[in-house]
Amino acid sequence: MRFSPVLPALLLLPIVATAQPPATTQAQKLTWTLQNWEQAMTRLDTFAVVCRRSTTDKTFGGVEVYEGSAKFLKGAQGQPSRALLEMISKKDPNKFEKYLYTGTYLYEWVPATKVVRVHDVPQPKPGQPLADDNIVALLFGMTAAAAQQRYQMTWVPDTKDNNKYYHYLQILPRTPADKADFTEARLVLTAREFLPRQVWYHQPNGNEITWDFETLRKNAESRVTATTFAPPSSLPQGWTMQRAQVPNTTPASGLVPKK
Repeated sequence: MRFSPVLPALLLLPIVATAQPPATTQAQKLTWTLQNWEQAMTRLDTFAVVCRRSTTDKTFGGVEVYEGSAKFLKGAQGQPSRALLEMISKKDPNKFEKYLYTGTYLYEWVPATKVVRVHDVPQPKPGQPLADDNIVALLFGMTAAAAQQRYQMTWVPDTKDNNKYYHYLQILPRTPADKADFTEARLVLTAREFLPRQVWYHQPNGNEITWDFETLRKNAESRVTATTFAPPSSLPQGWTMQRAQVPNTTPASGLVPKK
C-alpha cells in the first residue's frame, strides 16, 4: 500500500539552527542541506503541526482546500512510529479526512459511507519511521544518501533572493512506481532551522497539490503522547468498522495494485 495522498502532512523534521553552508556549487548545497535534514530525524521525538492542503484541478478547474493538523510520535528502539492526520474541507465541514497509524494498523475514516477501514500495514524498513515506500518515505525517513540515490534532486537558487529565508529542493522520480505517484515535487525548508515550510507535487493527471505547514510544536511542547494514537474504542452513531481487503498480487507483473 502506498500512502502518498494520505500522509504528506507528516513530514516535519525539527533540527537545531546551523551556520550557512560553506558550499558554493548547487551539488554541494544539496548535499549540505540533505545532511542537515538527516540530522533532524535523530532529534525528532514528537510534533504537532497546523497544516493546509490545496489541490488544483487542472481538468475541471478550481482549488479545493482542506485545513487541519498532523501529529507524530517516534517509536522507541525497535518499535514503530505513530501518526495522526485530521483535515476538514474549507467549503463543507461535513467533508473530512482522518487517518490514524498505530504502528500496526492504519485506520481510515470514510465519511461518505460512515465506515472506518482498518488496513494492515507492512513493517517499516530498518531506520525508517514508516513503511511507506515513496516520496513520503523520502521526506519522512530516508537518509540523505538513499534519497540522492533513489531520486534526481537539485538545490534550486531563488531569483528573488529568498534563499536567505528558504532552501528549495526539486525532486524528480526515477522509477516507474514513483512516476505513477508524481512527476515533480518541491520541498521548501526554512533556511535556519530546516523545518519544512511547504511541500508541492505535480501528479501524473495534471493536478497540483500543495501542503503548507504553519504552527509547529515539537517534543515536550507538542503534548503528544502514546495515548494520542490509541485505536478507536467506540464510533459515532451510524458508523461501522471494516477490515480492508488485501489486494491480490498480479501474476504477470508481480505488482500489488494501490488501494
